[in-house]
Amino acid sequence: MAPADRTRLPWPGMATSHPRRSHAMTRTCSGWPVIAPRLRASITFALVPVLAALILGWPATAGAADFSLSGFGTLGFAKSDKSYRYQRFVDDNGTFRRDSVAGVQLDAVFSPSVGATVQALASPSSNHDDQFDGTLAWAFVSWRPTNDWLVRMGRQRIPLYLYSQNHDVSVTYEFARLPTEMYSISPGNEFNGISVSTNWNLRNGELVLDGYLGSTNVDARYWIRDGIPQIQQMAGSTFRAITLDGQGVVLSYRTDDGIYRAGLHRSMGRLRNGTLLPASYPFVSLSPGFGYFQVDPSLPGPGIDSVRGIRNTIATIGVDLSLGNGYRLIGEYARTLVDDSTVQIANRSDRGYVSLLKRLDKWTPYVTYAALRSDAAQRNLYRRVNENTVPSGIPGATLINASQRAGADGILAYDQSSWSIGTSYALSPTSKIKAEWMRVRIGQVSSLVDAPPGSNIRNQSINVISLSYSLVF
Repeated sequence: MAPADRTRLPWPGMATSHPRRSHAMTRTCSGWPVIAPRLRASITFALVPVLAALILGWPATAGAADFSLSGFGTLGFAKSDKSYRYQRFVDDNGTFRRDSVAGVQLDAVFSPSVGATVQALASPSSNHDDQFDGTLAWAFVSWRPTNDWLVRMGRQRIPLYLYSQNHDVSVTYEFARLPTEMYSISPGNEFNGISVSTNWNLRNGELVLDGYLGSTNVDARYWIRDGIPQIQQMAGSTFRAITLDGQGVVLSYRTDDGIYRAGLHRSMGRLRNGTLLPASYPFVSLSPGFGYFQVDPSLPGPGIDSVRGIRNTIATIGVDLSLGNGYRLIGEYARTLVDDSTVQIANRSDRGYVSLLKRLDKWTPYVTYAALRSDAAQRNLYRRVNENTVPSGIPGATLINASQRAGADGILAYDQSSWSIGTSYALSPTSKIKAEWMRVRIGQVSSLVDAPPGSNIRNQSINVISLSYSLVF
C-alpha cells in the first residue's frame, strides 16, 4: 500500500502530515491527560511555546484561535514461552504493559502562519518497571514564514525513524509492534529544542529536508542478574538518568509510490548527576593465568577509565515503497558509531528490518525479518568480562565472580534476530485489531533479555504472541 493510500483518520494531517500542510510538526496524537509527577513537572515547559504562540498570533487573530482535540489508544497483550522477561515485560505469564498506551492532543491555529501543539501521553514508565507515567510528549509552537518553510520550537519528536512521528499511534501502521531491533536506538524519542523543515517540488515527487537541534533527558535501563551488597549493587532493573544533547538532518524524497529517507544524527550523552561514565574495565592480574576486571571502584585496581560524556553518530536509511497489486515493501537500517575509540563500553551496532506486506481488502498480512548486532569488540568485551572467574580458593572469590557478571550487565550488547508473521484487520477507518507471532533468536547476548540470576541467555529462541486493539477518536 502506497503512502497515498493509507487510511485517512478523522483529523487533518494525522497519518500523512506534511510540512506544507500542517502548522504542527505532525498532527499525530500520542498522549493522555494523566496528572502524574512527571506530567506536572512538564506543565511549565508546555506553557512556554503556547504563550509564545498566543503572543505571536494575537495581532492577526484578535483572539479567534482555532482549537481541535483528538486522541488515540491501544490495548495490547503479549505472551512468550519463557519464564524470564523479554523487552522489560514479556514472559510466559503474559502482559498488557508492553503495548498499551493512550493519549490526547490539542492543536491550536492562531493565524495562517502560527500554531501550537500540546500532547499528553500515558505509557509504561521510563524509569520504573511497575508503573505507568503521564508525560507531555509534545509541547511546541510552529511558525511558517513562507509556504515552503516550517519552524518549530519546544518539545518535539526526534526524527530517527520512518515512523518517528506516529509510532505510538498503532492505527497508522499495520505492524502489531514496530520492530524493536530497529526502534530501540534511543531510550527516549523526544527532544526540547528547535527544528526547521523545507521542501522542493520536483518533477516526479517532492524533496523534504528536516534539521533539528536540542536536548532531552532519558532513562537507560540495565538488568543486573546478581545482587552484590558488598559493593552496593542490587539485583534487578536499574536506571541511569542521562542527558542527551543532539542535532541531526534528515532528507526525504516522496513520490506517489513511496518514501525514501536518509538521516545523520549526532548526540552527546552524560549522566545527569555529573558522575563520570566508565569507558573501559582494566584487568587486574592476581597470578599468571587469572585475575579480574575492575568493574567497580570498590574493587582493588588501578581505577576505571572514565569520561564525562559519550558522543555517538547515527546514520539511518529507510524506504516505504508500493510494489503494485497491493504489495508494499518497508525497510530501515541504522549504523551507530562511538566517536571516541578509547570508549569500549558503548553501543556500536548495526540494526534494521525488512518487511513485505499485502493488502487484501480489510486485511493486511505481513512478514518481517529484523536483526540487531553490536560490533565484535563490544560483544567480545562482554564475553570476556561475563565469563571471567577466579578460583574458589582465592579470598573473596564469590564476590569477585559475581562482580564480573554485574560488570558485564553494565555493557549494553546485542546479538539477536527475529522473524515475525502477523496481520492487521481494519474494523473501521479509525480502529484496527492486530495479531502477530514472532520468533526471536538470541545469539551470544542480548540486553533486551532479563537473564535469571547466575545464568546466561545465549543460543536460545523466544516465541512471542501479540494481540492488540487500537483506535483513534
